[in-house]
Amino acid sequence: MNTRNTNPCFLRPRSLAWFISLTMGTFSVQALAEDTVVVSADGGSGVEQEKAWGPSPTIAAKRSATGTKTDTPIEKNPQSISVVTQEEMAMKNVTSVKGAFNYTPGVLTGNRGSSNVIDALSIRGFSETNTNQYLDGLKLQGDNYSEFAIDPYFLERAELLRGPVSVLYGKSNPGGVVSLVSKRPTQETLREVQFQMGTNNQFSTGFDFGGSLDDDGVYSYRLTGLARSADAQQDMNKEKRYTIAPSFSWRPDENTRFDLLTYFQNEPETGYYGWLPRQGTVVGITRPDGSSYKLPTNFDEGEDSNKISRNTRMVGYNFEHSFNDTWTVRQNLRYADLRTDYRSIYGNGFNAATQQITRGSAVSDEKLNQFAVDNQAQAKFTTSQIDHTLLLGVDFQRTRNDIDAQFGTASPLNAVNPQYGDDSVTPFPNPYQHLNKQRQTGLYAQDQMEWNRWVLTLGGRYDYAMNSVYDRVANSVDHQNDQAFTWRGGLNYVFDNGIAPYFSYSEAFIPNSGSTYDGQAFDPSRAKQYEAGVKYVPKDRPVVLTAAVYQLTKTKNLTADPDTLNHPNASIQSGEIRSRGVELEAKAALNANINMTASYTYTDAEYTEDTNLKGKTPVQVPKHMASLWSDHTFHETALSGVTVGAGVRYVGESKGLYASGDDVNQNFDVAGYTTVDAALKYDLARFGMPGSTIGVNVNNLFDREYVASCYRDYACYWGAERQIVGTATFRF
Repeated sequence: MNTRNTNPCFLRPRSLAWFISLTMGTFSVQALAEDTVVVSADGGSGVEQEKAWGPSPTIAAKRSATGTKTDTPIEKNPQSISVVTQEEMAMKNVTSVKGAFNYTPGVLTGNRGSSNVIDALSIRGFSETNTNQYLDGLKLQGDNYSEFAIDPYFLERAELLRGPVSVLYGKSNPGGVVSLVSKRPTQETLREVQFQMGTNNQFSTGFDFGGSLDDDGVYSYRLTGLARSADAQQDMNKEKRYTIAPSFSWRPDENTRFDLLTYFQNEPETGYYGWLPRQGTVVGITRPDGSSYKLPTNFDEGEDSNKISRNTRMVGYNFEHSFNDTWTVRQNLRYADLRTDYRSIYGNGFNAATQQITRGSAVSDEKLNQFAVDNQAQAKFTTSQIDHTLLLGVDFQRTRNDIDAQFGTASPLNAVNPQYGDDSVTPFPNPYQHLNKQRQTGLYAQDQMEWNRWVLTLGGRYDYAMNSVYDRVANSVDHQNDQAFTWRGGLNYVFDNGIAPYFSYSEAFIPNSGSTYDGQAFDPSRAKQYEAGVKYVPKDRPVVLTAAVYQLTKTKNLTADPDTLNHPNASIQSGEIRSRGVELEAKAALNANINMTASYTYTDAEYTEDTNLKGKTPVQVPKHMASLWSDHTFHETALSGVTVGAGVRYVGESKGLYASGDDVNQNFDVAGYTTVDAALKYDLARFGMPGSTIGVNVNNLFDREYVASCYRDYACYWGAERQIVGTATFRF
């Protein structure tokens, strides 16, 4: 029986009754059967202890490497971090990376509404066009319309590190980073097949196989695959995805591990990627007879010929070798190739007089390839009474994207009485044919020092970043070379009972392309954050509670040149954005029956310096968000094997921005919303199929109609409608 991934809250009877005990030092479930299994939240005997790059025995993961690049307990990390385990994603039937963070504080997942084409997020009030995701320690660098999208079924965990972290990763979003950990080969036999069927003609088949290839466990493998298809919420759009991820592990001894990790994904259709005007979503459209009309939530402002397809191929490895108790070396390496075919007619405005959505067109054929490597040397030693975990590293990443694009205008579409079928476009005079190159080399050092209950983390990094754009039409090249030093310091005090107050300072830098009207290249924008908080991670219980307050400021932000008469459409670098907030999170396996997650977010973001936006709130940043989820598993009753779960999410009022007209650069309100999710699952162990389950998930249970967010007055996004999905998972 496979126990490595087993959560005590979801264990089922195998052949005899289960004896459930909760002791002061160990949370365990013992099977009174022919062969005894013991699962302990504190890493007791009989179970492999949790590792930062592996599964967690409960939903309350206690270790992470995202914030330090070393295997570090959550309570000793000097920044706020959340871990969403595979168990939690499976319980909530998560189908996108951004969906994994629906119940996580500090992050807005509704940047693109119901669309899952890219995993766009807003973290602590900051968002970027390209996502800020890392897979197995290496960045998935996007460019233009080329964005990587990893399916959650292939992940062991998804983590969110809030705040600047350039000290470890170089150029990055000041709000934080998303770090994903792939499923790895396992020495224990794993055989899983999954079937799904749901609303919008959703059908899915997945499998997950793994185990040792020899008696000694030197060689092991994992083979995970998935095929999924569904109709998108918006008419005329479909989603199709076919993914397979073979991986192989070589462990010649207890000190050496080499994992070959691959990922191949074909997406012939990725779904809807448009937007709708404020009129018809946030407010109604006034008909000639004076009545008000809102666009249906399945409305598509494009055409049937719209298409976004992607083909992703990634090959890489993680290598680790310990020479002795002091020195360990690691190398993470990956080559990725992404082909994107983007063809879209989309809305870019609304004419109230004619009730027409004005439309533009974009066609882009892109070929992106990326190489990334991260070399690390870790030393654990003691000087006097101070224990050190020293990390030295050098990483390099190179991204190249060949873009062959053409932009233009398309015919308008009547919002009240749409007539589709005219996908003719008028192209702009010059095509957009660019070769974009990005490179980054970083040298970093970090020391985690422990003395008694004190943990001091200090780190510094120097980066060399280069961006270049070759315009094939104009036969010109624009180079941008930047150098930046960033550092971080954090202090934790860890009490014996698991309470750990902390304080930290961290920095980030973000390169800016282009130059001022006078031709002076822009410096990188800078960000700095002060954060204080407290964490509660008891050793004897599967509980993680965190609370954080912070102030995050981004400087040297691009803003409009005030001399609009002589310098039209030019920018200067004097903008500043400040975000202050409070974040609370709880994850707990309360007992052998009940799991619970809860969160609250308060975010106060403002343009503190800007030519046009000073005093305004950034778009898509709710001031308040909250969530609560709980699931209950029944044991040794008439309902034994049944799990019932429910959750509620609240997203408060946010802001959009007028892009034109008399109200240009003014905010408008987007109402808040509350949605309810539910789950019902049944374990098939009593039918002789331990580990197998059937169940149903319902997202947006009451089919709440809401606008998830607005970017501009021409770009608002309907939230996801009610979705019902049945899942059958069989392990054998």
